[in-house]
Amino acid sequence: MTYEVAARNVMRAVSLGAVSYLALSLNVSIGQQAFAQTLPPVTVDAPEKPRARQATQRSQTSTSRAQRRVAAPAPRRVEPVPYVVPSTGALGAPPAPYAGGQVATGSQLGFLGNRGVMNTPFNQVSYTAQLMQNQQARTVADVLFNDPSVRMKTPAGNGIDGLYIRGFYYDSGDYAMNGLYGMAPAYSTSANYLERVEVLKGPGVMLGGMPPAGAIGGSLNLVTKMAPDFDITQLTGVYISKSQFGSFIDVARRYGEHKEFGIRFNGGGRGGQTPIDRQTDELGNAVLNMDYRGERARVSVDLGYQAENLSPPQRFLTFTTSPPFPPAQAIQVPPVPRPGTNYMPDWASWKPRDSFAMARAEVDMTDWLTMYAAGGYHRSENNYQYVSPRITNAGGVVGNWSNPALKGVDILDNYASEIGFRASGHTGPVHHLFTVNYSTFDRDYSSFGRSGGTVSSNLYNPVPIPLPNFTTIVQNLRTQTNMNSVGIADTMSMFGDRLQLVVGARRQAVGVDSQNLLTAGTSHINIPVWSPGYAVIVKPVENVSLYANYIEGLKIPEVVSGSTTYSNVGEILPPAQTKQMEVGAKIDMGRITFTGSYFDITAPNATAVPVLGQALPARRLVGEQRNRGIELYTFGELAPWFRVLGGVTFINGEVVSQSYTYPGFGVINYNGKTPVGVSTINANFGVEWDTPFVNGLTLTGRVIYTGDSYADDANLLVLPAWTRVDLGARYTFLSPWNGKPIVIRAAVENVFNEAYYNSYRTVSSAVSIGAPRTYLVSTTFNF
Repeated sequence: MTYEVAARNVMRAVSLGAVSYLALSLNVSIGQQAFAQTLPPVTVDAPEKPRARQATQRSQTSTSRAQRRVAAPAPRRVEPVPYVVPSTGALGAPPAPYAGGQVATGSQLGFLGNRGVMNTPFNQVSYTAQLMQNQQARTVADVLFNDPSVRMKTPAGNGIDGLYIRGFYYDSGDYAMNGLYGMAPAYSTSANYLERVEVLKGPGVMLGGMPPAGAIGGSLNLVTKMAPDFDITQLTGVYISKSQFGSFIDVARRYGEHKEFGIRFNGGGRGGQTPIDRQTDELGNAVLNMDYRGERARVSVDLGYQAENLSPPQRFLTFTTSPPFPPAQAIQVPPVPRPGTNYMPDWASWKPRDSFAMARAEVDMTDWLTMYAAGGYHRSENNYQYVSPRITNAGGVVGNWSNPALKGVDILDNYASEIGFRASGHTGPVHHLFTVNYSTFDRDYSSFGRSGGTVSSNLYNPVPIPLPNFTTIVQNLRTQTNMNSVGIADTMSMFGDRLQLVVGARRQAVGVDSQNLLTAGTSHINIPVWSPGYAVIVKPVENVSLYANYIEGLKIPEVVSGSTTYSNVGEILPPAQTKQMEVGAKIDMGRITFTGSYFDITAPNATAVPVLGQALPARRLVGEQRNRGIELYTFGELAPWFRVLGGVTFINGEVVSQSYTYPGFGVINYNGKTPVGVSTINANFGVEWDTPFVNGLTLTGRVIYTGDSYADDANLLVLPAWTRVDLGARYTFLSPWNGKPIVIRAAVENVFNEAYYNSYRTVSSAVSIGAPRTYLVSTTFNF
């Protein structure tokens, strides 16, 4: 164990040393540029050399001197041109926004670097900061309401952004930030400091390594804001119903003769009562980015902090006595509570604190070779006390619930690093982009919890619950997760990029040590796994891209937690391998793009199984799930004054294998059933219209439809389909005092106050309640 810790420390030192070496290389490069006073030809026009002062004779009159001064030309102002990153680089200039500004023309595809939409053999979309600001997105989850392949599954007012992508659960702890897993806030990430939200649909271990929480349906990369070529001084005041008020600032500057150095700060806060009864939310954040971009080198550093106080948080609901349950024990789905109903006790709270620091550097060693290194640290501490209601209908009263109250603290310390290179070249008519990447991820996790005994209330008519006396220790768990991987890929292009082939693989090693301090039990696992990936692009014409891929995902070894749910807390489940096959087509009409894809994903499932002699079941890796689907999506402009964004996703989910013996009931077989949380039809479609009758006025609308789904393995509990309508408007005009734009935005989410359930599975089958009608108003001032 001591040797392993020492090895990890050596790796961290090597990674940080690599970043330091690249940074020192930058300093040498900066110094050389300063003495030579030359300009990077890719960034700015070279200035004229200063004219040498001509010797003057003292006998000249003052009139002639004045004439000479008048005739002298004024110094020519050197205007910077957009900074261009070489084909082997990825840092410094994200792909430009597409027509309409809501999505980008491309995004970063793991260690393959930045790639355009038409040159990406996967279904990937990148949402822009412009869209986030115009839609008044509070968190990443609000941004993803634009995507039919993604569904928000955790309850509104919960403080956690848990998602489903292509019908598989995606934990908020799996978000990557600037290409590094584990750097984003652990539970919910604010949108105000993000430049892009990049969504890759489908597994992608070969591209970026294994996500720390084991997501298999897709991956998210959050890109923080950097200083652009122009100055930004922006203040935005916000209002959110019922009585939340706040303000956020965005300040950016670039310095240096050629604007080599940039700094950008985003921060602010809001607080007050939410649309949910008796709930208050206070949130604040501050994120600072500093960057350097030179002729052959680029560096970016991010420092950030985010905190939230949510009281009381909404928790998920379950309809069972204990998972799993035989059919005779199922509790029927109760009617959906009135939107905004708060069924939680007043003393419940959720208080996460996140701080992170990241650095990334790239150096162009030659015109065809770029080396890079990155490293980061993230600490998350969450103090909480709550109860997760379990519907029992006790006494024959519909909506009665009970469950043990829990108070505890979870602490995460994440360390991530990567180093690699991208090289381009030719072998005859074939162009190669050869990439190699080595990455590490380490997590130290501790969870301590006390129980306050069982508490009870009602879903529709909550009763006051006294603050319990949390005296019984029910969880004291410590785990260490250590991952490292080596990825290699070759992207081959022929016939003017009309034919492209990607071949790659990643060797992923995963080690987990778990210690249950309550039982003195320990578990250990260390497994290396190979994960290949193949993809092809064929362009029969320039604006049509046909693609196919095979790629795998890996679910990290899972340490069982949840002392009130499972009997095998602290046990480690082995890693599970996911396989995907996908074909698709993309058509770019110049200002509007259409995409379509068919996917087939097979993944092992972890679920609860009964244990003889135990009151609680054990969590085991015993099943397999297969999701097949079709995705249709469009974005861009139908006209310069009319923008569209959205599509529809059809998913056929099937439990391929899941059966076990339940004491007293015999064999329970769920083969052929629909997996929990998978809706057959999901649709999202939004529009923006710049009105002709009022200059600067834009009207917006969005419709979200989610088909019915099941809340239990036996498919006995059906959650109805639901439709949500959002409407909004924004008005842009020039400030009378400085001539810069002022933007007023107003929106209503869930206009008709639709009450609905979402079903999902994390550690057990559960349901969540959607957000009530919410009013949003904001005003942005530019200085």
